[in-house]
Amino acid sequence: MLTIVAQWCGRSRELRTMRFDDMIATVLGQGEGNPSALAAKWRQLVDLLAQRREVRTSPQVIEALEWLRRHRLHVAADTRCAVARSLAGRRVSPIAIGFFAEDKPTVAGPLIGGALLTRDEWIALLPSLTPTARALLRHRRDLGPDVEQALASFGPSDFALAGAVGMVAPAETPAADAGETQIRDLVARIENFRRQREAAAAQPPTPEPLSTADFQWETGPDGIIVWVESAPRGPLIGQSIAAIAENGQFGVDGQAAGAFEKRAPFRDARFSVAGGGPVSGDWRISGVPFFDPLHGSFLGYRGSARRPRVDEVAQLESGTPGIFGTNLPADSLRQLIHELRTPLNAIVGFAEMIDGQYMGPAAASYRGRASEIMDQAGRLLSAVDDLDTAARIETRRLSFDEAPIDAVALLCRLHDAYERVARQRGSRIAIEIEQNLPAARVELAAAERMFARMLAATIGLAREGEVIAASMTMGLMAGQKMLCLAIDRPQAIEGLDERALLDPGYSPDGDWPGAPALGLGFALRLVRNLAEAVGGALVVGGSRFFLYLPPEGPAERSSGQGG
Repeated sequence: MLTIVAQWCGRSRELRTMRFDDMIATVLGQGEGNPSALAAKWRQLVDLLAQRREVRTSPQVIEALEWLRRHRLHVAADTRCAVARSLAGRRVSPIAIGFFAEDKPTVAGPLIGGALLTRDEWIALLPSLTPTARALLRHRRDLGPDVEQALASFGPSDFALAGAVGMVAPAETPAADAGETQIRDLVARIENFRRQREAAAAQPPTPEPLSTADFQWETGPDGIIVWVESAPRGPLIGQSIAAIAENGQFGVDGQAAGAFEKRAPFRDARFSVAGGGPVSGDWRISGVPFFDPLHGSFLGYRGSARRPRVDEVAQLESGTPGIFGTNLPADSLRQLIHELRTPLNAIVGFAEMIDGQYMGPAAASYRGRASEIMDQAGRLLSAVDDLDTAARIETRRLSFDEAPIDAVALLCRLHDAYERVARQRGSRIAIEIEQNLPAARVELAAAERMFARMLAATIGLAREGEVIAASMTMGLMAGQKMLCLAIDRPQAIEGLDERALLDPGYSPDGDWPGAPALGLGFALRLVRNLAEAVGGALVVGGSRFFLYLPPEGPAERSSGQGG
């Protein structure tokens, strides 16, 4: 029985091979009377050779490869690049990868940077690749130690000095002088090599540009940058836009990482590059996703990068008036806020009329869009209110009604809202509240703003499976008993000091419902200034944030109800 099954499987493979060879023969028999027909035939043959994982070097396959090589230059480079990009990120045959590796780097780069092969297939393919193709392959970090070791074995040939050592033609000499002749030949070869090396060293190296103003980039489907133009490749190739930079290190911010997760365009995200070369430092990058025009599969991102403008830099010169990293004086900022709030309120009001059908029936699609507009406008209004509060604190025009509020009830109400958001992200928030806490001597609006920004700044950064612990207790601050809300710092901002966290330009949080609209640094600085304005404080600990608020008298006890 096993023999029959083995014979049947072998026969099945032979039939599949015959059908595949027939398909190649059919495509080879097509005419190519014009450039469009030739390009279409070229693409069809490449697609046939790439889609089969077990392409054998049959006469038809060899004939197809010869035809493809013969007509390679008759197909536009843009077309060849598009075909190579469409194959990146897929499991294709080693024969197709070897064929594209013979092309110029701009064509071969996307496929070599994203093709998927097994360990044995890569090791078997390496000897047939050109040194340039192997150099492109060395930038990958997903090949495994065996393939990397095999690549390293080609170092003596791939990194050899260009040019050959001149040979001295042997002269006809008697056998007795053979030893002397060999010594002269060796001395001549050494002298020739020395002259060539000195001539190469005498040529001045091409000066590297001192700075780079902008560059273009492209990633594979995993978000790793695989192509760069107008900038040195070394510091940029291998960088990722798919993950937020850890612990304030080099990489992208949450805007780029959040957009990558949704396959959405993004604009002017922060990107920090390490090193001391012309591309080190801060950048603003913009990118759009691109997809396979035939199959619709995601292929990666393409975009550009530029240096930040003066108005985009958070740090201010000493003595420059401004609010939390902006270049606007407080009074000018408040005037701008007034101009923004008026149209935003009008937009919210009109969207509410559509959503509530106050002026007549509206389609469900219109009501859905109106609801989305209300949510987005609400976030903008919240950001505007934060700016207005910061400006009023800066100009000392912020006054509070210090009526006692039930801080525990307020925290419980906000906990329910942010717990839903945490569940959507796969994380949790756990709050422990001490019994018989007094009320807080803080205006309700100020306390709600501080608590909401603290929860948004922590829950918004929690990773999947992470638990954020919080507690409300009585604590000591400067020798005085105060209400203390302590919240764990999420793993995403472990190791950052207070100066880095309170930088108004720092924002690793990304795009999620309820995230601080103006960034993490701005939100924490606003909480700190509000707390100080009401007689409390914000302390950034090594593992937790501590928000201290002044208590009311001991007679005021928290009920945990209302707020």
